[in-house]
Amino acid sequence: MERTDEDLMNDKKASRKEVAQIIFKRYKIRIFGFCLRMLGNRADAEEVAGEVFLALLVNRYRDDAKTKFSTWLFTIARNQCVSRLRKRKTELSLWRVSEKNGEEEPWDLPDHKEALSETLNKQEISAYIRKLMDKLPEEQKEAIVLQHYDGFSYEEISRILDCSLDKVKILIFRGKEKLRVELKAFLKEEKR
Repeated sequence: MERTDEDLMNDKKASRKEVAQIIFKRYKIRIFGFCLRMLGNRADAEEVAGEVFLALLVNRYRDDAKTKFSTWLFTIARNQCVSRLRKRKTELSLWRVSEKNGEEEPWDLPDHKEALSETLNKQEISAYIRKLMDKLPEEQKEAIVLQHYDGFSYEEISRILDCSLDKVKILIFRGKEKLRVELKAFLKEEKR
């Protein structure tokens, strides 16, 4: 039977290296995916994910009935992403991650005079939704990413974001409503 994360982290007999390897295997894809969605940049996401797992070695998780291990780990990931986003506000980047191959490429600023394509496929709509997500206030984006992409419950999200359950519900509702309105306007304009 597979041991729980909490059991692994609190096992005094197991070496930190062994525990870290197991936890890394369990969470590397989810943590990297969360960081990538929050930061929108593969290089930053890889670096921040690495920092999260380094923090795992430095900080010791304490089993306490209030916080599951995954909530604790995603809280660290969220804090690292927020720090990176704050740092990024003072920097100007002329590179972005390509939607085609995930590689970094020069950022071409869009020409707003160009008409939208008559036919949109799912990839184009997904790309547009990602752009809309980036325009959401930071807390709304975090809450939606944690709920929709990472499958956390409202209670777990409230612990990760360190806010009330009601605030999480409001953040997710308002964020989804903004996305819905923008996407509806986009699709309506597309039909013209």
